[in-house]
Amino acid sequence: MAGETDSLGGNEMKLQEWEATIRQIVDASHEQPKESGKFRVLMEWRKALSLAPHLLQPHQIDEIVREVRKRLTLAATTAAADTQLPLAAAGAR
Repeated sequence: MAGETDSLGGNEMKLQEWEATIRQIVDASHEQPKESGKFRVLMEWRKALSLAPHLLQPHQIDEIVREVRKRLTLAATTAAADTQLPLAAAGAR
């Protein structure tokens, strides 16, 4: 219906607009060898995104962080699978 807003108050976010930022966060996270370092990177970015000039709402920052975590998980899963492929191939011989 006209005039209705979504459950987020009409502030639907387009992650495509934040792609460069998401990539920066992912790249910074990849530079950290430990999970604690990756967590620290996310918390620092969360704080930076909450400040001007971004003026993002907390739910928008959460959405960006969820996307970063999803990509980091996918990268870790892919890397783990890649390291196991040579072992599986060697065992098949």
